[in-house]
Amino acid sequence: MTGRAATPRRTYKPFLAVLAVLALLAAWHLAGLFLFTSGFLLQRVELHHRAPPCAEAPRASWRMPTPPRGASSGDLAALEAWDDRLRENGECTLPPRFQRAVVWIIDALRYDFVAEALNSSTTPNAYMHNLLRTPAELHKREHGASIMAHFVAHPPTTTLQRLKGLTTGSLPTFIEAGANFGGAGRVLEDTWIAQMRAQPGRERLVFAGDDTWQMVFADLFDERYPYSSFNVEDLDTVDAGVEQHMLTAMDEGHYSLVIGHSLGVDHVGHRFGPAHARMPPKLEQMDRIVQDVLARLPEDTLFVLLGDHGMDATGDHGGDSELEIGSALWMYGKRPFDPAAHPARRAKQSLTFFPDVSALLDVPTPTPAYQPFSMLPVAEHTGGHRSLPQIDLVPTLSLLLGVPVPFNSLGTIIPEAFASAQQPLGHADSRLLRALRINARQVRTYLDAYATQSRDLAPFEAELRAHWHRALQADAAWAESPSAETARAAAAQYTAFTRAALDRAQSVWAQFDHARIGLGAAILVLTVLVTWMLWRRAAHEESCALAARVGRAAMYGGAVGVPAGALVGAATHMSLWEGVLAGAALGALVVAGLGLQAPVEVRPHAVPRATSPGSTWLAVLVVGVHAMLFASNSFTMWEDRITLALLAVLLLGRGVLGGGAPLVRWQYRIPFVAGAVLVLVRLAAMSRVCREEQAPYCTPTFYARHVSTEFADNPAYALSGPATNSPYVMVATYVVAMAFADVVRRLLMPSRAHLGSAATMLQWIVRPAMLGAAGFWLADWVHGLERWDEPTRATFLHIKMGVARAVWGLLGVGAVFWCYTPLSLSVLREPAPEGGRPRVMILGFGNALGSAFLLGGSLVFACLFLLAQPMGQLALAACFLATVLLAELGDHERDARMLAAVKRAEAQVEPPTSRPLPTLLEVACLVLVGFVAFFGTGHQATFTAIQWRVAFVGFSSVTYPWSPLFVVLNAFGPMIALPVFGAVLLALWNVAPHRVTKDAVPPLPMRVPTDALYMVLGTLWYLSVLALSAAGWAYYFRRHLMLFKIWVPRFMTAALGLVVADVLAMCAVGALLLIASRIRRAFGSSFV
Repeated sequence: MTGRAATPRRTYKPFLAVLAVLALLAAWHLAGLFLFTSGFLLQRVELHHRAPPCAEAPRASWRMPTPPRGASSGDLAALEAWDDRLRENGECTLPPRFQRAVVWIIDALRYDFVAEALNSSTTPNAYMHNLLRTPAELHKREHGASIMAHFVAHPPTTTLQRLKGLTTGSLPTFIEAGANFGGAGRVLEDTWIAQMRAQPGRERLVFAGDDTWQMVFADLFDERYPYSSFNVEDLDTVDAGVEQHMLTAMDEGHYSLVIGHSLGVDHVGHRFGPAHARMPPKLEQMDRIVQDVLARLPEDTLFVLLGDHGMDATGDHGGDSELEIGSALWMYGKRPFDPAAHPARRAKQSLTFFPDVSALLDVPTPTPAYQPFSMLPVAEHTGGHRSLPQIDLVPTLSLLLGVPVPFNSLGTIIPEAFASAQQPLGHADSRLLRALRINARQVRTYLDAYATQSRDLAPFEAELRAHWHRALQADAAWAESPSAETARAAAAQYTAFTRAALDRAQSVWAQFDHARIGLGAAILVLTVLVTWMLWRRAAHEESCALAARVGRAAMYGGAVGVPAGALVGAATHMSLWEGVLAGAALGALVVAGLGLQAPVEVRPHAVPRATSPGSTWLAVLVVGVHAMLFASNSFTMWEDRITLALLAVLLLGRGVLGGGAPLVRWQYRIPFVAGAVLVLVRLAAMSRVCREEQAPYCTPTFYARHVSTEFADNPAYALSGPATNSPYVMVATYVVAMAFADVVRRLLMPSRAHLGSAATMLQWIVRPAMLGAAGFWLADWVHGLERWDEPTRATFLHIKMGVARAVWGLLGVGAVFWCYTPLSLSVLREPAPEGGRPRVMILGFGNALGSAFLLGGSLVFACLFLLAQPMGQLALAACFLATVLLAELGDHERDARMLAAVKRAEAQVEPPTSRPLPTLLEVACLVLVGFVAFFGTGHQATFTAIQWRVAFVGFSSVTYPWSPLFVVLNAFGPMIALPVFGAVLLALWNVAPHRVTKDAVPPLPMRVPTDALYMVLGTLWYLSVLALSAAGWAYYFRRHLMLFKIWVPRFMTAALGLVVADVLAMCAVGALLLIASRIRRAFGSSFV
């Protein structure tokens, strides 16, 4: 059969075999990652109990039961009896100090935005300080009616977790952070809002603002006015709606609760950063709304102003840095918090400095009552600013409003809200001691119920019981001998108990399912081993034979594993389908691994392929070093510098070895190309964002900022400029956009593939698209300038949207053009010599496959270029060109190795008739270039590095599925697309089609699909080793303080990167199939 007689089926079959192998690997990756993640990042056990309604109405005075004899001296039996007596006769809640409440959440309201910024060497900052001034002014003037505090959010500092904490009083779990962006169900735990709704005689419950409330508390409000929470381009609509509905509800009256949740401050932070000219008018608007609320505030109503989290120096949040967790709380009423105080008589000092409160705050607990805050170095107290966890608001609000504390709450009441100068501790009706007693009883009830559902807190059971008994003993001593001293001792012990319970619960906030973790890890380990075996065999065995072998083995092994997995699922707490999934995956992997041990099936037309064992083991060493970084939190933090250093060492080594090539031109060309790649990646690495932990040794360069020396101890906080893009960098992006097409054409010139469709694609599709991408970010920058009025700003917004959509449309046209004309070939006709026939030359023939794939990759690059911010665009362009140069470098090295092998053979042994395969070391260089691109485009393995603004490229609001897809491509495109693209390009670069002619012997089939599989398997093996290492070390450090700050984000990055790599690898093979079909039609080539 000649090549021209080859059918499309024969062309497609090897590529479909490659896709089948990759799909099988992807399924194993997903199974392993799913099981490991479901065991490692489980939600804590949620108790759906409800605090029961009070049996009788709360009373202004409460008589303490008489303690049993021996309780005050610590007799255990007496304490147990005393415990039972207090449980049976204890109070359910306190008489309400306020009949209703107005709660206004300003998203991302950082503490220093509200507290007074006193003059110092570093404050105030004109962009953010002393602008929302009303709370601080009233706090100074009306001590008895105002409470202000540094309001510490438990990470992750994402809105959904914070709303759960602020309403239930429970701790968040890490895995729920993703629910902010993919949707989540209702909150099923008890909340103080639900308790208010259950009260007899209640009036309206009204909400306006962030639609996250609509999602999780839909049935708790009588009136709801939700607004989309993801349109960060819109700074004013939500705030205007909250203002309108919140003030209208207050004007109409007849409400028990009004909640507003504004987003403007958060959106300004995400869009521009806190130190930007758009922040002052927004904070001044918030201050005006505060004044409007206070003007309408009745005397029986409590006003609570708070932030759900803070924001870092770039306006982002999600992690646990000081600025992200440091939100603000201000509680205010037109009458004092103390019912016994005279309404017209002002307190002489802040409630925090009342003797009873001061004594209580001095009690040593794991949660400090005072903390420094770097943005406000001057504080009233020597220990810093008054600080409290956000969940403390839950029991405080409940008791102030006269409802039971939610069942799952772990918060401690804010003592300032219950302190009294007229009824201090020791007084029979002291609200402070009564509130602490109710609070501690509720926490103890929750711990007892939790212990019946989970053993998480079992290691601390004795400690917490001892704390509880000490509190009971102190309370018994006060009951027997009432005095200020005994009352303060009882209050201190109750506080110590609730704080210890919070600290111990926080230390085990996520439980680990070791069965799921073990099964998932086993699947990942076996997948790494099977991938390695597949990679080794792909060097010698054809794709169809390889796919048939592994497919049959996986089928038989999966069939055996399914019943075994079902038995495991039935014998454990795992679900049946999880057991079946684990059993099928493990069975398939084991049998596939055994099947891959069989001898290689060599076809008659197969040609031996040369490999390089030395470079393979060097690559294994590099991968091992990279994977072992995760054994140390310091090395993990500095992965950006270490990967750059590894790549530099490899490139220097390859350049030096190139000096020994057998031809002089290669002795110059190989070091030159290696040096050019090194220069490009060094330039790309100049763009960076810094992790908080890298301070003070890292200076961010990604945004246009001015670094202040005032915070020299922590440059992460030393950003006095806005988190916007630099206009100088934008000029550079235009230069790069203009020059990029010419540079790529220059790289194609040696193979004469720069003519034909390449010229059309690069000049009329890629270059305009890149210029449009640069123009989009320029329009984005101009749109954000403070000098414009709203109509002008709206015009720039339309221009920005129009430019982005035009680029997307142009790239769509380019994709269609490439699908129909992927080959960059041109025909040169030479005049016929005398008596001869005219010559026809096909230019670009020698690199037909590589040039076509490069053009397709250029379209993908243009998409990523649009989604990258300007500094990232420069880094991305440098890394893309470095990837193409690595293909050129590898081609030179293989030519040199082949010629050297021929010379060594000296005609005594027949040399190989095919070129050596690309090495695993070349793959390692490509993957490291991907990591340089990841860090250079403004990313780190942290939540705060996610660039949410790219979700709106071409859209004014969140649009599914494009917005999440854009965020994923922005984050993982540089890190994953470049290595996968480069791996396939290595297999195709300067590979000429096997041309069939009428008179010639049919050529051998091309190993293009098998070689592509070989290279992609090497890439996936590298990434799967990193995912396995990240998972293993995250599990090893599961009780480490930095687990959820260092290892879990790195594991999630590795896991998502591996899944994206699986998808992109199959897309790359699909693109290669399209190219191969055009090659078959043009030259009659066949493939294996």
